[in-house]
Amino acid sequence: MAHRFFVTVLAPSKHALVSLNEYEVDVFQPTARVTEQDDFAIDGLLTLEEIGRLVEEGYRVVVNEEASKKARARTEVAEFRQWIRGMEEE
Repeated sequence: MAHRFFVTVLAPSKHALVSLNEYEVDVFQPTARVTEQDDFAIDGLLTLEEIGRLVEEGYRVVVNEEASKKARARTEVAEFRQWIRGMEEE
């Protein structure tokens, strides 16, 4: 399974941002925005291959974090009572 990364994709125009649909990549549409530098940005979860393909097509991609660092649910399991006790202690 390919590693995936949380990224911000920067597009030079609104049309280029909308055209991301053609690449069938996992972007989070509610995060679409215009940056202070007048770039069009959207956050997503992409593989290195997808990042490379977008860069070759003229997009800029900022890699924020590897997805496995945030996917704690797979490794951190707690019984409900343990979780409640932990919440009470905080």
